[in-house]
Amino acid sequence: MSKILGIGIATLDIINQVGHYPHEDEEMRALDQRVARGGNASNTLEVLVGLGHQCHFCGTLACDSDSRLIEQNLIELGITLDHCQRFPEGHAPTSYITLNQQNGTRTIVHYRDLPELDADHFRQIELEPFDWFHFEGRNIGETVRMLKHLKERRIDQPISIEIEKERPDIDALYAHADVLIFSSVFVKGRGHEQAEEFLRRMKIHAPRAIIICPWGDQGAWGQDQDGHVYHAPAHPPERIIDTLGAGDSFNAGLIHSLASGENLQEALGFANLLAGIKIGQSGFQGIAKNASEQQAGQ
Repeated sequence: MSKILGIGIATLDIINQVGHYPHEDEEMRALDQRVARGGNASNTLEVLVGLGHQCHFCGTLACDSDSRLIEQNLIELGITLDHCQRFPEGHAPTSYITLNQQNGTRTIVHYRDLPELDADHFRQIELEPFDWFHFEGRNIGETVRMLKHLKERRIDQPISIEIEKERPDIDALYAHADVLIFSSVFVKGRGHEQAEEFLRRMKIHAPRAIIICPWGDQGAWGQDQDGHVYHAPAHPPERIIDTLGAGDSFNAGLIHSLASGENLQEALGFANLLAGIKIGQSGFQGIAKNASEQQAGQ
């Protein structure tokens, strides 16, 4: 299996499950509450560890009690934290998440009192031993500096970048990726209602990249370096329980498959399978095992 470096954030998630999305000025009682470690890159690494990969997290950590909970959870999962940038002040980034029991949607209010990872810290990492690098598309100026340094230092390891939401100058990341993963929210925000239309347009901006568009219950589309477009259907669960982390699970399935030498069609199918399993349960525990069992039963 592969040695993977994930660059992004780890958060404290406070998750309230409610019977319906609250109206403005409504007072309501939560049906359930749980506190978990979150963050796109760290979630993706959690799933990849379950798939047998050796995972390292590169992000910023504070020294407060919530940050210690985050660190303890990642260590218990087997994720290495040697490459994290630590700050004596500040607080763990915190996401306050409302899960709607009616339809499984999640609404997130995020608070951050911690600096983002800087490129000077990233430059100190020995990059050659890694087999894959996965970035969250955030902190654009510093991330571009990291990517330029990485492209100078790497041998031939792939670089994947998740483009989840609109940020100033985010287009500057495209030229540095071997795999670009665009959320449907981002694509629709750019004025495209069809994934294939967006893929064709993006080929102009990232001609050498594999470009991916997961599209919820419609499955996922992907375009390879030669411009061939593939589609894989979704794997919906019997009941939608928790959509939080579905995209992170999709990303893990895609990276796992491509790093294992599978073709793009196979990678899209496995990524959809993991995302479907995730939205049918709370948390990430057992996703990899369930995916293996479902594949074996096909």
